[in-house]
Amino acid sequence: MIDVYNEQVNALIKILPTFKIANATIHFDETSPHMHIVGVPIIENCTRGMKKQVGKSQLFTKESLTKIQDKMRNACIKSFNKFYDIDFKLKEKQKGRNQDINVKDMSDYRNIKKQLAEKEKKLEKANKQTNKLDNTTKDINQILNNLKPAKFNKNNMVISNEDVEKIKNFTQDVKDTTKTVRSVNDLNMAIRDFEHSAFEVEKENRSLKYQIEEKDKEIYNLKDELSTKDKIIGKLRTEKEKLKDEVNKFKGFWRNLIKHFQNKIGFDKDEHYKYVSTDLYKNGIFDDNDNEIANNVRRKIKTLDEIANLKDKKKNDTRF
Repeated sequence: MIDVYNEQVNALIKILPTFKIANATIHFDETSPHMHIVGVPIIENCTRGMKKQVGKSQLFTKESLTKIQDKMRNACIKSFNKFYDIDFKLKEKQKGRNQDINVKDMSDYRNIKKQLAEKEKKLEKANKQTNKLDNTTKDINQILNNLKPAKFNKNNMVISNEDVEKIKNFTQDVKDTTKTVRSVNDLNMAIRDFEHSAFEVEKENRSLKYQIEEKDKEIYNLKDELSTKDKIIGKLRTEKEKLKDEVNKFKGFWRNLIKHFQNKIGFDKDEHYKYVSTDLYKNGIFDDNDNEIANNVRRKIKTLDEIANLKDKKKNDTRF
């Protein structure tokens, strides 16, 4: 994987030469090895300020990032196949099962914002009413200061009907203003609570998306491992069949060889074969059983062809 990622760095330099790589670190602390790259996106021939500047927004756009990703994916699978000497195919890109939800796109948010705008108008009205109340309060205080004791009861004060109406109107204005301010403040608190909840939901959504992406990577890697193991198992099965054929061929050859010795020693009385048989036995090539078969005509030994013919004959006899 280090060799693969070294080539990935070189591929990125070719694909994006104006992105100056400062550091590239491979991480093996997760199921899927991955690489972190730190670099500086550079743009040149700038008309304002310095001619060479940092230009992340110009270099990395949605379109350019898509092209970069496609090229890097193709380069990666080529390097992977080269260094692992396999022929894996690149998995098709899939759309994520989750997506980030902007607070502004959440249900009822626009309606609540609209209500907030309306309440802000009411708040502005309440502020004007409050200013009016401040001025009216001065008039009420002046009225109260100018009150005179009644002629027949000094504990009572005399007030004109006009002043009474002023006080009533002031009281009503206070009630209206208080009601308006409370409604706006309550909605502001509700909006803040909603935005906080939306922010928490967004955080949780990102966390779940990250966890699912990690699980998808893990599943993808496990599928790759299974595919590799299936190929290995397939190769081992093929090799096993080849070995089986070779063993069967050797068994046939050995049976024919022992039978040949048996015929030459037992029936033809060829002393040369007996000498060779004894030499093979002394050197451990013939074991006790092989040596006894080669020198004893009463031991019946059949070749593989003879055994196969007997099996076929038994099958045919069973059918009839």
